[in-house]
Amino acid sequence: SSDLPTLSCLMSERPASMERKAPAEGGWHPHAVQVVASTWARDSHDLFDFEAHHLYTKTFTVLNSMVCVRTGTDVNMMRDQKTILSNPVGSEPLLRLVQKDGCFWVDKVAPNSTSKKLWCVVRGANAPGNSGHILSEGDVMKLGRFKFKVRQLGISPNAQPELRLDDTGACFCPNDEQNKELSETLCRICLLEGSTEDDPLITPCQCKGSIEYVHLGCLRYWIRGRLNLSDNGANSGGSYFYRPLACELCKAVYPTYINMPRERMPLVEVPPTQPPFIVLENLVRDSQQHSTRGLHVISLAGKVLKLGRGHESDVRIADVSISRCHAMIKYSRGQFVLEDNDSKFGTLVAMKKPKLLEPGNKVSIQMGRTVLSLSAQPDHGCVGSEELLPVPSSAHDERAERLSLLTRGRPADGEGQDSSREVEAVAAAPMPPPAPAAAAPAEPAEPRD
Repeated sequence: SSDLPTLSCLMSERPASMERKAPAEGGWHPHAVQVVASTWARDSHDLFDFEAHHLYTKTFTVLNSMVCVRTGTDVNMMRDQKTILSNPVGSEPLLRLVQKDGCFWVDKVAPNSTSKKLWCVVRGANAPGNSGHILSEGDVMKLGRFKFKVRQLGISPNAQPELRLDDTGACFCPNDEQNKELSETLCRICLLEGSTEDDPLITPCQCKGSIEYVHLGCLRYWIRGRLNLSDNGANSGGSYFYRPLACELCKAVYPTYINMPRERMPLVEVPPTQPPFIVLENLVRDSQQHSTRGLHVISLAGKVLKLGRGHESDVRIADVSISRCHAMIKYSRGQFVLEDNDSKFGTLVAMKKPKLLEPGNKVSIQMGRTVLSLSAQPDHGCVGSEELLPVPSSAHDERAERLSLLTRGRPADGEGQDSSREVEAVAAAPMPPPAPAAAAPAEPAEPRD
């Protein structure tokens, strides 16, 4: 995946309506950001259990540009923006909040950083102040630990799916002179001789010898049977699952298109899909768990697309991290809207560029097993929030920080002398050894529906 665009580029493209002007008297007071950090106790496949009751939660009020880091299950906001170079031992940078012209932006810690990918949490239709996520082509969705990419959104009446995963080239059909030369050549499927303009002999793979040629019609008939396309008709609106097939003998992938003498046409004949439709590519990484990559072509004409583990789902995902009815995609007012169905491990959409925090709108960002809920609001101070930590430059600075935390709220002079001695003893104590390494990630628990 590509890195997020730089914030300076976005600021230069920001419309004039977003510019803020300071008032003539008194000046404009910048907004603050309320940050609620929730971390799941288990570290399993970068998942966050939205049904878990045991979460590590901290609250911050951020007034300036900050960097969020996590050490184990402890999340802190660091004052120095260069914490990627001097962050505490064992900590992991999550994201940074950038204050620019009175506005706050959510961005990656660094353009080429190896920090966690930022995912926007999609809420359900019943969530307060939320109406789902409007999808666009190129969006990457994450359901549990399974990912989809939005390849195409078809709205116009004449639109049809583009069945192309990788550029596998095209196969050329013979012309009239070559058809005469192939008059005594056998097709390896039907074993009949001859090549005509309507049903030419082609070489779609790397097989040679007597099995080199095959009729175009015979190959299309074999592919329809392998993809179960013959059962898809008007009742499904042209919905199907397409995957590139390979020759069973030489294992070469068949081309996507056929170059006819007068036109270029797809190799696979698929039923026409009724708009509006959506094409989703499943981004498969584990070949043992999921067979192959492919394209889900789903028509949303008069229906709602359901994604989940249950048999009633239009896109069925046999994965333990997927709920039975995990998420839904609706077509409303010319837009494709993704909504979560109160799933256990949530529905996420990858951030493609820095995100502006608008006052009154709450945004949730997930990075691994931590979810940050961010809301821009007027600056009312830091009452009730965790203190913001500076970057510790040495062990002496960490001991001084502990001393300042322990002496906060210390009684007046002459009172609590025993308590004072206890504070000094704790401050002089050696630093505890680092925590042992975390155990290997465990498999996610079975979702409850």
